[in-house]
Amino acid sequence: MKRLLVLLLSLSVLACKSTPGSMPAEDIKELGSVRLQSIQSKIDENRLTEAFQDISFLIRNPDNEISTTQLEDLSTQVLERIVTEFHGKIEQEEYGAALRLYLSLVGIDKADLVPDWSALVLLQRLAEAGYEAGEKTLAFYYAQRALALGAVNEQVLALLLELSREFENATVFDQALMEFQRQGLDLPEDAAGPGVVMPSVDRMVKGTVTIWVDRGIKLERGMGFPDRVIGSGFFIDDRGYLLTNYHVVASEVDPEYEGYSRLYIRLSERVEEKIPAQVVGYDRIFDLALVKAEVDPGFVFSYGGSADLKVGGRIIAIGSPAGLENTVTSGIVSATGRRFLQMGDAIQVDVPINYGNSGGPLLDDNGKLVGIVFAGIEQFEGVNFAIPFDWVERALPRLYEGEEARHPWLGVALQEGDKGLEIIYTVPDSPADRADLREGDIIEALNGISYEKIGDIQSALLDLDYPMLISLRWRRGTETFDGALSLAERPYSPIEESLARDLRENVLLPLFGMKIERTSQFLWRANYTVRRVLPGSIADETGLSKDDPLSIQGWDLDTENRFALLRIYVKKRKSGFLESAVQMAAYLETDIFI
Repeated sequence: MKRLLVLLLSLSVLACKSTPGSMPAEDIKELGSVRLQSIQSKIDENRLTEAFQDISFLIRNPDNEISTTQLEDLSTQVLERIVTEFHGKIEQEEYGAALRLYLSLVGIDKADLVPDWSALVLLQRLAEAGYEAGEKTLAFYYAQRALALGAVNEQVLALLLELSREFENATVFDQALMEFQRQGLDLPEDAAGPGVVMPSVDRMVKGTVTIWVDRGIKLERGMGFPDRVIGSGFFIDDRGYLLTNYHVVASEVDPEYEGYSRLYIRLSERVEEKIPAQVVGYDRIFDLALVKAEVDPGFVFSYGGSADLKVGGRIIAIGSPAGLENTVTSGIVSATGRRFLQMGDAIQVDVPINYGNSGGPLLDDNGKLVGIVFAGIEQFEGVNFAIPFDWVERALPRLYEGEEARHPWLGVALQEGDKGLEIIYTVPDSPADRADLREGDIIEALNGISYEKIGDIQSALLDLDYPMLISLRWRRGTETFDGALSLAERPYSPIEESLARDLRENVLLPLFGMKIERTSQFLWRANYTVRRVLPGSIADETGLSKDDPLSIQGWDLDTENRFALLRIYVKKRKSGFLESAVQMAAYLETDIFI
């Protein structure tokens, strides 16, 4: 029997060996030729930013089979196509798409290819086009962005004055007046009247609503109970658009929800009437939703730029706790810069927040809109937070586009340290992975600007789009690299995306904060050694340290409740290598990916 098995194995090996004449030598393509064909295919398919990233990679990592002339020719092709597409978008008055292409050229220092244009000019065009189309909220947003970049034209300044008066936004009205004076321009006739006064809280209450989501009847122990979700919202558009939290209206858009769901709003002055509404767009990462109802708002909230929130500063929240409409509560800012969202910071407040407050506006003591309350998220239950409107405002254009808002990303997890922003994990097949960014690399600059905080570089990315080119500088040991990367679409859950593309052991570093290495395996059981523990991570708080031997006993991924469990047997060096069973839990919504 053994001889038969050996004979069959030998025959299979011989059959797998290729004979000299089985494949002509001319059919075997050189690696350089394959790379060039891949780049050319991406150009032909209009995947221009990806093609340029590949060219940038080959410039950093020369291939003897590819000449500098060939790379220059391909680079010229890509740039010519981007410039042609840019001018096409301008002719079609698609200024948002044109801005994305322009910022790609800025990112790789090629803005001189379209010398008559700038981000300021394009933002002004977006503001003017939005106003003409009746999209006043977006026009107001783009005009403020333009003003932040420099001297805007007289038409956009007049637009800012008009809209800030209509929205009763004293902050922006004063900014526009100052810019008129700075440029020595004559004020429009309608601006010569009295200034804008911040509206009273009573007036702002008229711009809030109660959100009702009727989910039918819920059965518990044989009894039927009404299944309703109650939240708050506030108008940001005189056409009936309002903001609330995604988790309040999730059953309306979640494809995994199979039950009954109907969305209604109740106006502050018509609390007895349920008005049908629909979700226009939503953002799961920032827990936002844009809702539309066929009503005329009593008041429209608008944003006037970053608020200087101080710990201990007075704040006001408006909402419908337990369905009690028109409830105004006050308190103080407990802390700022809390990292509880995947991206961005949160404001911690001591304002009484209860079930039903989610999605209501947060105001400072001057009545200025500073954030959106979010309450009822399970992992933060009993703790009160608000999303700063700086982050909300960046998501607005994507929310108006409809369906789920998407954001750009590079595909790396970072940690802040003395050396700077260090890469601790690279997601396979992400832009960063294709650019050969590795664990241990230090990001020195994005588009020429250095960042020390993860939140700051996330904020910079939110001002961009995808697909878009950016320049990145990173350090590996004593060597520094510069390259162009093509931003891609950020997945809702980077950890789940990583688990789908990579070995589970590799994802433990961004998830639990420990890097392990397999040392042996017998049948289905593998043994590992801890090679790194990130300071302040879950692994560090559990008492794990470098060189601790361990074995994995169980692994659970609960996507419904959004956490992962890891059960291990470990011999902790700090405990004299006594073996103990340890269970670690981590939320899937980590805040370290860009």
